[in-house]
Amino acid sequence: MLYNIFGDYMKNLFKHYIKSDNIIFKYASGPSEKTGKEFHTFNEIILFLKGDAELISENIHTKIKPNTIIYIPNETYHQVIIKGNSDNYCRCTISFSDSKDTEILSAKLSQIKLLEYDTDFKYLFEKLIKYSRNENLISKSILKSLLTVILCEISVKQNVNLNEDSQNQLILSVISHINQNLNKNISLSEIAKFANISISSLSHIFKKEMNIPIHKYIIKKRLVLAHQKIKSGIPSTIASLECGFNDYSGFYKQYKNMFGHSPSHERKM
Repeated sequence: MLYNIFGDYMKNLFKHYIKSDNIIFKYASGPSEKTGKEFHTFNEIILFLKGDAELISENIHTKIKPNTIIYIPNETYHQVIIKGNSDNYCRCTISFSDSKDTEILSAKLSQIKLLEYDTDFKYLFEKLIKYSRNENLISKSILKSLLTVILCEISVKQNVNLNEDSQNQLILSVISHINQNLNKNISLSEIAKFANISISSLSHIFKKEMNIPIHKYIIKKRLVLAHQKIKSGIPSTIASLECGFNDYSGFYKQYKNMFGHSPSHERKM
């Protein structure tokens, strides 16, 4: 297995990282610190090295095999569920916000992707692991350069994905319906009627397949849409209404809880 190639890099290393402007590379072992963060405002590339875990997203629900590359676009629902001993969960991650160097490549990658960790990726990640042991100007420059190359590799290989399990067809249909009606006051009864099942069955199946209650999923999707609108220049009061929030104070609290700052702060940024 390619995992064994890293040898001593995999021993006694926790959170070796390189940080350069809007990019962070990190090697980590042990439980994730992102528990409960099903959406985030940055893109992420994960090299899953070792452990017992599954990936849940809007388009994929599958067990993750060791030596798998996972690409996660920003503001895309996902959860990596650790099944066994979390101390055995080993991965490398690259978290980055879009910049002039990456935005064109990122735009081509609109869904979560699983790809094989082949020799091309192996060379690039070995370099990053090596330089993460001593963060300096050289390692930061290498991180910027290699991120672009890694994104190019993902873009080229995105249609040659691993054999993955697609999300439940009922859930795919329900998610599509929710996404098309985020600006409306859709109810569980309306969604259940659309799916031709009972409300209790809808709630049970959705929670089982997505690992999140359906009402919570809808709220978070609306917050993500509002976030996009506010970033584009739409006033937060109007964005909240356009995303189905009739109570601005409630919207304000939920927005701040999810993104860590107020809607007005988003416009200033």
